[in-house]
Amino acid sequence: MITNTSSEEQQQNISNTPAAFTFRIKSLDVLRGIAVLGGLLVSVWIFGGFSNQQQNQLLLQTRGWNYRVFTTIELLFNGKMRALIALVFGAAMILFLSKESEPNKQPAGDVFVKRQLWLIIFGLVNGILLLWTNDVLFHLGVMGILLFPFVKLSRRSLLIAAILLTLIYCGKNYWSYADDKKMYHRYLVLTGLEKKFEKDSLTKAKPGVIIKKDTLSKLQKQDKGAWEGRLASTKVDIKKDEPNIKAMRENNYGKTWDYLLQRTQWREAGWTYQFGIWDFGGMILLGMFFYKAGFFNSRFSRSTYLFLGLICIAAGLLLGWYRLHYQRLAVQDYLKYINRYSLPYNFFFPVERALMATGYAGIVVLLLSVGFLNRVWKAFACVGQMALTNYLLQTIICTIFFYGYGMGYFARLTQFQLYMFAADVIVVQIVFSVIWLRYFNYGPAEWLLRRLSYGKSLPRTLHNPPPGTMPVLS
Repeated sequence: MITNTSSEEQQQNISNTPAAFTFRIKSLDVLRGIAVLGGLLVSVWIFGGFSNQQQNQLLLQTRGWNYRVFTTIELLFNGKMRALIALVFGAAMILFLSKESEPNKQPAGDVFVKRQLWLIIFGLVNGILLLWTNDVLFHLGVMGILLFPFVKLSRRSLLIAAILLTLIYCGKNYWSYADDKKMYHRYLVLTGLEKKFEKDSLTKAKPGVIIKKDTLSKLQKQDKGAWEGRLASTKVDIKKDEPNIKAMRENNYGKTWDYLLQRTQWREAGWTYQFGIWDFGGMILLGMFFYKAGFFNSRFSRSTYLFLGLICIAAGLLLGWYRLHYQRLAVQDYLKYINRYSLPYNFFFPVERALMATGYAGIVVLLLSVGFLNRVWKAFACVGQMALTNYLLQTIICTIFFYGYGMGYFARLTQFQLYMFAADVIVVQIVFSVIWLRYFNYGPAEWLLRRLSYGKSLPRTLHNPPPGTMPVLS
């Protein structure tokens, strides 16, 4: 077994340190940094205009470098980095709330709730003002408040709750597909009714006599048109991107804001209600479970981390292959797919992302003890300590570079060029984070969030912190 610090000893360390400092768990910082940087490889699709139509077109090719690179990023990163962020967030909730309140100080629970409310506001700013339609800060803030009572649950209860929410997420994907099936069956009934009306009209027809033909009601026509529209939306057509490209290249912030507002509203309202609660909730609860089990503190043996990491990643990749295979069939002919298959291609996606995030976490915790990688982990840890700053910085850089009111490169770069741009941003953020933390113990956004949460000034620079302690957890 690897030597580790117990949860009780960690709590003692936390309670004995000054308010400006607290114990940090290196693995959480590293994983947070990896998630924020890795997520950019997928976010750059949306920022840069690599549309669903282009992605589906590549999916249909099944060969070539463009196809291989796209499917690799899809399998390794899409949805998995968001899951990893939520996993670490859940562990951080337990760590933050495990601090004992100092005399005449605000209770940790009160500070936490205020912190979550401000995180929601940061998310609204990021989504509505900075124009990032897929912001996650809003969802983390909301879920932190909703899951606040769960921190007292036992490990077993947390694991059961995490599994339950993940299964509900699978069910939500199935219910969406079931709605399509109902819509299609309704369409078949209505087209059959139309044929019957046509047949009856021909039967009743007499020379020189005009007979009023029965027709579908207005509501029935709407139901029929709904399926026809749904089926048309599944067809791959690059021309569908033209209105979006034109709008995103508008050299006017106000017009771009107006165009994207509806998307942001849907993401932070409708999507949150339908999918977001389950998407983030299951992984946050799983992160709580792992923290209480000592997973992030190297409590288990190396062989356990290796076995868990490899098995989870292998199983996640297998489910990912299954998803992409059946997604290709759905894109080829959705009508044929819906007639033949009882499950949607994304049915197991919630399980896939949970397995991949767990596998990544296991491998990282295992490799943290590898000496020659210390500099690498330190770099990722610095990014993780400034995760909020780096996340907002990604939005600012990408919107200025891609959107029309900035440099206007939206939908002008190839897939490879998008990844090269993302790699440049990642390098810049790593260097920026390492240098910044040599002089300051908080990132700018982290300092502001703490200032707002605690309602008082906090030290910006690091002056002789207690041995073995680091800044407050982000």
